[in-house]
Amino acid sequence: MSKERRQSETPGKNPWPLDAWPDVPTKFVLCTEDRFFPPDFMRRVVSERLGITPDEISAGNCVALSRPKELVDMFVGYSQA
Repeated sequence: MSKERRQSETPGKNPWPLDAWPDVPTKFVLCTEDRFFPPDFMRRVVSERLGITPDEISAGNCVALSRPKELVDMFVGYSQA
């Protein structure tokens, strides 16, 4: 904690500077074992807000720690599509 830096408060104070999101492919990785953001809730939110179906991985909210290879494989697949 002695080396931790404070997070900037800028994102919470200033509006998004662009009129729209950039026109790039959007993906969402849903962790099916996340207990804070339950899968059914996240499927609905992703569908309503992003208009896409999320890709799912069997992991909790720390997927990069619990399933690093599977997550990287998913990302590599995105880059090759």
